[in-house]
Amino acid sequence: MKLYPRPDFERFDSLILDGYWKFQFDDYEQYTIEEMSDPSAYEKKILVPYPYQSRKSGIHDETFHDVVWYLNEFIVPKGFLEKRTLLKFGAVDYYSEVWLNDVKIGSHKGGYDPFYFDVTNVLKEKNVLVVRVVDKHGDQPRGKQDSNPHPRGCRYMRVTGIWQPVWLEKVGDLYIENIRVYPRLSGEIEIGIEMNDVKPDARIFIDAYFYEGEVGSYSGPIETKNLNIKLNLDEIHAWDTEDPDIYSLMVRVENKEEVEDTVKSYFGLREIKVSDGKIFLNGEPLYFQAVLEQGYYPDGIYTPNTLEDFLNDLNAVKEMGFNGVRAHQKPPDPRYLYFADRLGVLVWDEMGDWGMTLTDENIKDFLVQWKNIVIRDFNHPSIVAWVPFNERDDAYNDPQKQKLLALVYEETKKLDPTRPIVDTSGYSHVKTDILDIHDYKDTRLTGRRFKKLWDEYKAGKREMPASGHLMSTAFEYQKQPIIISEFGGWGIEGQEPIVKRPEWAYMLLSDKFDLERKYRDIVLAMADVPEIVGYCYTQLYDVEGELNGFLTYDRKWKVDPSKIKEANIEAYKRWLKNEKK
Repeated sequence: MKLYPRPDFERFDSLILDGYWKFQFDDYEQYTIEEMSDPSAYEKKILVPYPYQSRKSGIHDETFHDVVWYLNEFIVPKGFLEKRTLLKFGAVDYYSEVWLNDVKIGSHKGGYDPFYFDVTNVLKEKNVLVVRVVDKHGDQPRGKQDSNPHPRGCRYMRVTGIWQPVWLEKVGDLYIENIRVYPRLSGEIEIGIEMNDVKPDARIFIDAYFYEGEVGSYSGPIETKNLNIKLNLDEIHAWDTEDPDIYSLMVRVENKEEVEDTVKSYFGLREIKVSDGKIFLNGEPLYFQAVLEQGYYPDGIYTPNTLEDFLNDLNAVKEMGFNGVRAHQKPPDPRYLYFADRLGVLVWDEMGDWGMTLTDENIKDFLVQWKNIVIRDFNHPSIVAWVPFNERDDAYNDPQKQKLLALVYEETKKLDPTRPIVDTSGYSHVKTDILDIHDYKDTRLTGRRFKKLWDEYKAGKREMPASGHLMSTAFEYQKQPIIISEFGGWGIEGQEPIVKRPEWAYMLLSDKFDLERKYRDIVLAMADVPEIVGYCYTQLYDVEGELNGFLTYDRKWKVDPSKIKEANIEAYKRWLKNEKK
């Protein structure tokens, strides 16, 4: 199976540069670009886009190497030399410097967000691309990557360097930088087009399709404001978890009747809103039944062996009767999101903020990286919430850190006013559209005990149950929807990890039957609390030594998926009955 690196922003003239590159560690930070522009200076080869720590890379070195070099020699078709060319990187962790044919074309800081360079003036038929990466796993966003030599618990193996595709795109002098689609259930779409330049004679042509039939179009000058297109539909085909209908979009730019750029995209007619303590998907109350998705793979760490691995994980989610995932401490690959769009799986898109302290300087860099991710992922209908931070208990009673969390919330809301935002998942909320709770303490108890605690809260006899400081000192609950966004973490006694790590789980149960029964007990108890409008179980699969998945790390079932599905269906029916009261 092959997919474009960004299936929602596809150009037809492209060249994927993945494959074997030359590779070199630089532990003493002694090498210069003059030395490393010579292919003979490299002692190793690496399979891009796999980090050197992974087996799939061909190197599989799990020790610390703060600086690494890549070199790739490639030939481009002559057509690429006739027009403007962009060199794109899906993600490189963490700080990158890039040279093409002995010319430094730029640098980038950030391990999760995409970046690109215009290489028109330096591209040749035969090329030498050199990338230097610095990744010291210090005070920077790194998600679940462990900064200690030997990962354990809920921290995992580190990732350094290129871990998403690298590719070239051929464009015109005038090209599209970004497309943002704002769908409306009335059958209208609002489209924002961002260009690299403005030319008075340029025109844009937009065509929307449902299957093969054209359902809307626009042609005219390129506007700085958003364009409105009324779709010609006999019936509104909304995107939801049962019928994830997708509309295709073709955007073409012409200047003086010459085609400058063409981008193929897609969108779903979908609205997600928060109101009166509930979440609404297309105007109907939503019960969010999700599972935590870490985005880790045994052979590739951050990068799967094949794209089918993305699809298989999402199919497992559906097979157990879940309607969503919380992509935890690692924004998903755009191709993962494509499959979520096609299957109808709801996604909370979360930045890997762990490892970074909350300082003014760090937040400046963080916001640049986070905004790049929001812009990249904006058009995916599967994404129903943005989550820039996770468990920022360090902001509990710190006014300056609270201010920074609120700033990121506000900047995200400016960028996307159409989706709810969770400021810091689980703990120490400052400003949020959803009050999500991480509860590994009370969910260890029986469902009856869990329900009793919530009844006591509603009677004013205790605070809202949570494992940590649920609300910061700057936050006052204003009837936001409540979701138990982490609970469970139950392992099974006697299991061993498939990688050499100490075994760990939040709680050990005797066998799979205990796990299935306990899961049913707790989700039914949650469904009996009408204020709780969803839950997210920890987790979909084991990761390294963390043995609390429904599947093992190599994706073998530890439970009967039909039993989990039965529990989810019963919980939904019970919640729906309580919600209508």
